[in-house]
Amino acid sequence: MKIFKCTKCGKTLDGFKPAACDCGYITPVINSVYQFTDDAPISVDGDGLKWLGYEMVGKNYEPGYFYDQKDNKIGNSDYLADYIGRDKILLDIGAGLAPASISFALSGVKSIAADISQVMLELGVKRAVENEVNDDNIIFTRMNGYKLELADNSVDAVIAIDVLHQVDHPELMMDEILRVLKPDGYFVRYGGIQSLGYTDEQNEANIKYNEAQSDIDKFYSNLISEAGYSEPPFSSWEKADECVNENFIEYKVIESTGHYNNSSVREWQLKLGLHKTKTKASGSKQLLPDEIHNEAWMKTDEYAKSKYGENYEEMTRYYHYTANMKLYKRRDK
Repeated sequence: MKIFKCTKCGKTLDGFKPAACDCGYITPVINSVYQFTDDAPISVDGDGLKWLGYEMVGKNYEPGYFYDQKDNKIGNSDYLADYIGRDKILLDIGAGLAPASISFALSGVKSIAADISQVMLELGVKRAVENEVNDDNIIFTRMNGYKLELADNSVDAVIAIDVLHQVDHPELMMDEILRVLKPDGYFVRYGGIQSLGYTDEQNEANIKYNEAQSDIDKFYSNLISEAGYSEPPFSSWEKADECVNENFIEYKVIESTGHYNNSSVREWQLKLGLHKTKTKASGSKQLLPDEIHNEAWMKTDEYAKSKYGENYEEMTRYYHYTANMKLYKRRDK
């Protein structure tokens, strides 16, 4: 099995856990994370390529994980393994806290969790241990998506959940994806969600919750803009989607992945919905000066309490749905 490339000489390395190169170079490992780049986790200045890793986000990226790490079990992804086959290689770019990589690894798919952030990957390692993932099925790698240290045509599937819009040239990252993905490989995306039904009271609560969260987030964003801080001139979800649609065509929709799907309706409080705003846990917001963010959040909290009550963070929405997954094949060009 030859997947990874030596960052010193460029030769392909033996093994899913890369062996020493013939040139004598050994890929460094820091806290169980293989180091395939020494690039900074965030690059927003200068004339070169730019990207926003989540080094200053950490576990805040997943509010549910932040508040309840004891309830940390991740389901398997047998639905995907059934299509691409067990023991195939999946590359998870921008893996973050690694829920996708872990899910696939639990199903026997060999998963490469790749991210530019050491902080996120180390939390992913911890999470994999907690979920008792077979170490032979997962590897955590610090890589730059602009230069994947992987051999040509070396992976069977690629998933990129929250990464293409965090770089200034997603088309260049897409070139790397096309290079490492086998000609008959899959590009994988999570799709929409399908409601499994709510009572009238739950529907009404969900409407109120959604309106409140949108209103509070907008109030905060307006304060940030008024302070002179706006989104950097990076990519966008629209440009990221264009890159995918220009190179891939939808092949298969798996209507129910099993994610979130259970017999009971679950609850989600507004403190979870607002957590990423409150903690600057997103791409460009993590770059905000603390004094600007703290003042904006203080005013936002005051606004929310005046409009929705002192206990506004306890406002609850209900979720009872299943997520689908879309598999894409290369477009013929």
